[in-house]
Amino acid sequence: MLQWPALVLTILLLGYLAVKKPVWLVPLLAVTVALEISINWYPNLGFLEKILGEISLTRLTSIVLILAAFSRVLFLEEMRKKLGAVLKDPLTLILLAYIILGGISVVYSADFGKTVTETVRLLILFTVFISIALLMDKERTLMPFQAVHVTALLLALISFYEGMTGNLIWQGDKLLVEQTLRVNATFVDPNIFARYIILGVASNFILQIYNREKRFKWVYMACLAVLLAELVLTGSRGGFLTLLAILVATLIFLPNKKAVLWVLGLGALCGAIVVFLRPEIWERMLTITMGFAISSEQRLYLWKAAIAIFKDHPLIGTGLGTFETVFKQGYFDLMNIPGGATRSHTTILTIASELGVVGLTVLTAIWAAILIRLARLFSLGHDYLGMFRDYKNEYFAGTGYVLWAATVFISSQAEGRFFEDPIFWLSCAMLVVLKLSRKYRLELD
Repeated sequence: MLQWPALVLTILLLGYLAVKKPVWLVPLLAVTVALEISINWYPNLGFLEKILGEISLTRLTSIVLILAAFSRVLFLEEMRKKLGAVLKDPLTLILLAYIILGGISVVYSADFGKTVTETVRLLILFTVFISIALLMDKERTLMPFQAVHVTALLLALISFYEGMTGNLIWQGDKLLVEQTLRVNATFVDPNIFARYIILGVASNFILQIYNREKRFKWVYMACLAVLLAELVLTGSRGGFLTLLAILVATLIFLPNKKAVLWVLGLGALCGAIVVFLRPEIWERMLTITMGFAISSEQRLYLWKAAIAIFKDHPLIGTGLGTFETVFKQGYFDLMNIPGGATRSHTTILTIASELGVVGLTVLTAIWAAILIRLARLFSLGHDYLGMFRDYKNEYFAGTGYVLWAATVFISSQAEGRFFEDPIFWLSCAMLVVLKLSRKYRLELD
C-alpha cells in the first residue's frame, strides 16, 4: 500500500539532490549499498524490473547519479574538460578494457543472453564510476569514508537487537536454516554485511589520521569496538580472514599502528564476550578451514567445476556471465550440490572460467594500475618521514580507497561479488579524482 508513495518520495528526494546537491549523491550511494532491504520498499514495476532488476535504493541512486553528472556535461564546458581527463586516465582505460573484453565474448558465449546482460550491467557500473569522478573533487575525498563509518555504526543497533533476541528483521527464514544464527541487519547475506563492517573499520583508520584532536581519539577507538562486535555477530569466517588481510595492509601502508593493535586487542576481547554469550559462533569459527558461505563439499564441487571449465577453455573462457550455464551443461550434476548453487563463489575462478587467461591478465592490470596509483600518491608526499607528518596528504585518502577495493576483492574470494559491488567502482573513481592535476572550476552545491 505504501510502496508507491515510497517510490515517489524517493524519486523526489533524489531529484532534489541531483539539482541542488549532486555531490551528496556519492556518499549517499555508499550508504544505500548497506540497504539491500530496500527491495521491499518499492512496488513491482513489471517489464522494467526485467531490464533493471529488482528496484532498490542503490539502483535508484545510481541512475540519478548518472543523470546528475551527464546532464552537467551537456551544459558545462568545464565538466566536459574534466570528462576528457577522466576518460584518459589509465585506470579508466583498463576498467573499460575489461568491459570490452566481456562484450567481445558475446561472439563465442555459451549463453548469449547472460553475456549481454552482464556486459550491460558492467557498463552501467562503469558509467557510475565516471559520474562519481566527475562530481567529486579532492576537497571532498573524506565524505564517502564518513558516510560508511556512520552507517556501519548505526547498523549496530539492528545487529545487537538481532544478536540478543535471535529475531532477524529480514530474511530470517533463509538464514535460520544454518545451525548458527548469523545477524544480517539490512543485508541479504551476512557475509556482505561483514564486508561492509570491514569497510567501516578501514574508514575509521583513515578518519583517525585526518582528525588530530586527542579528545576524539577514544571516540574512534570505541567505534572500532562496536564495529568488531558487529563483525563477530555475523559469524562470517570469510569476513574475519578479510579483516586480518586488511589489518596487515594497514600496518604496511598507514602510520597509525596503535589503532591496528587496538583492533587486534579489542577483537580478542569482543570475540571472547560474544563467544561466551553465543558459544555456537565459536563452533562455527572452528570450521574456518572447511568453507565459508556454503558447505565445504559444495564449495569444493564448484571450484572443481570452474577449474575444469578453465582447462577446457583456457585462453578466452566461455563468455562473461556464463559459469552457471556451462555448469548445467554437464561439467557436474547440479542436483548433487546442496542448495543448488551455480556460482564458483570465488572471483578469480569465475573470471578464469568465463574469460580465461585474457580476463585474468586484465584483472591483474587493474590491480597493477591501482597499486601504481597509490605509489604515485606516495611519491607526491615528499620524503617518507615528511609524508607521515603531513596529515592532509592525499596518500592517506588514496590508501583508504585501495583498502576498500582490496576488502571487496578479498571477500569476493569467499562470496563472489566483486565487479558487481558499487563500492569497488566508487573506490576506483576516487583514485582517479586524487590523480587529477588541475582543479576544475565547478560549482556543484
